[in-house]
Amino acid sequence: MTEERTLNPADLKKMKVLVVDPNAFMRGVVADSLRRLMVTNIMAAASAVEAFTVGRAFKPDVIFVDWDAGRMSGLEFTREVRRNTTGVSRETPIILLAGVIDHDQLMSARQAGINEFLLKPVSAQGVLSRIEEVVLRPRKFIDSRNYVGPCRRRKDDPNYAGPWRRLTDEPPQKATSEMAKENAFKLRAIIESLAQYADRTNDDRTAGIRGMYRMLQQNADEVARLGDEVIVKVWSTALRYIEGVGMTDTYDIEVVKYHFQTIAIILDMPEEAFLHRASVSNELERLVNKKIHSAHEKKHDVA
Repeated sequence: MTEERTLNPADLKKMKVLVVDPNAFMRGVVADSLRRLMVTNIMAAASAVEAFTVGRAFKPDVIFVDWDAGRMSGLEFTREVRRNTTGVSRETPIILLAGVIDHDQLMSARQAGINEFLLKPVSAQGVLSRIEEVVLRPRKFIDSRNYVGPCRRRKDDPNYAGPWRRLTDEPPQKATSEMAKENAFKLRAIIESLAQYADRTNDDRTAGIRGMYRMLQQNADEVARLGDEVIVKVWSTALRYIEGVGMTDTYDIEVVKYHFQTIAIILDMPEEAFLHRASVSNELERLVNKKIHSAHEKKHDVA
């Protein structure tokens, strides 16, 4: 039996990683996952354009870029890198981050020269699996008239043990948890209403936060009856976050939205991704605990 190839902490500690995402909270989530893997040499950029400047000096070993990387998309960013016009090495492995992706988007990503794909919400496990894929199992770099980037064909690797989110995998088409489709549909409708309350905090913060909190409380029992412990945990974490920092200056609407996005994506994760689902919820809980602790410390400092 062939021993599975992995990166050890010493390898990861020497690695330089650039994270490109316009959302400050998401940059923090990815960076936190990297730090948990012992990656300490991390740089972040809020836009693709900023990433070119940072990347020229930083010379990253791996780049994580969001599908929506600001005025220039993650795919446009990748094309520019592959064209060798940015000062960033054209062969740098690029991992695309996205909330959802369909077949056409998947094909566009492959054509742009993306190495791998990672679906949000991310976890340290998912981040590690993608890094190991590009570092330990790199595909031949193609420099041709019609395409520049990693070979778009990949043979099945018997050593691969990561989640379903490889670039060559087809995105899941339907929820695979045990909850009935009717219950899943009902939960998605609730999440949509919660997201609308979240957006409302931009105009009327107090009303938006109270509306979200009330809806989270009112539907907690309904969510519990669905029988999905991971979703229940994420739901409870959202409540704790609003209770802990909702009316303070440290409240971040993106944290709340991330909870709702996480639940929506968990509904579509296949059953074999159970460990990843659990990992995502655990890391989200840990991040919220850190933010609540930070908010309380700031409050005491002011007092």
